[in-house]
Amino acid sequence: HLQNTELFRLGIADTIITKRFGRRSVAQSHEYDHRTLAEELESVSVPETAEQILPDKARDVFRLIKSGKISGPIVAEFRHIQAQEGEDAAFRFLAGEADGFHSTPYGYCINSFTVDPCPKHLECFNGCRHLSISDMPEHRTNLETLRNQLHKAVRQIEEHPGQTIGRENQLIHARTRLANTEVALAASPKSKPFPDGRDLSKPADDSSNHRTVLDV
Repeated sequence: HLQNTELFRLGIADTIITKRFGRRSVAQSHEYDHRTLAEELESVSVPETAEQILPDKARDVFRLIKSGKISGPIVAEFRHIQAQEGEDAAFRFLAGEADGFHSTPYGYCINSFTVDPCPKHLECFNGCRHLSISDMPEHRTNLETLRNQLHKAVRQIEEHPGQTIGRENQLIHARTRLANTEVALAASPKSKPFPDGRDLSKPADDSSNHRTVLDV
């Protein structure tokens, strides 16, 4: 694992690394690549025009797009503009719309929180449309740990009979998060597990069925 990672750090092509270890595909070599996300992004080249136009976080978003690590509306719009209007226009779009990049414990988020912080910080696993599944084993481990905790919470609530509103609300709360965590775990890397999910970065409006006393 160490040799594999060090060869990647030195910029050796994945095809050469694969041949060095006698593997059948480059995908196997990437399984043993233990560089940090920052190291991986640093190794992705950025065109000079992008260097001039993009601020730091938008530059990281471009690297994620180029390496195929993220998907979603901003990525789709970037590729559309790139194809229709050229790279300069696409970079200007990223500079204005993708100034936020966050590596959460459960995956990536490229939504901007320049003006206001996310009101559902670290709850992106609960159906947020901005969550993008990564290929980092740490993120999957965190989701699996969360799933186990929620399974335990649901079981404990179910084992205590009662018809109070508080118990039912707790059960719905835990079951909903458990179901969404299962969806996130079932999603493939580089995909959006909740493409039609709620935008958790925006407070619920008056018509929402998800409002709580904390939203008043």
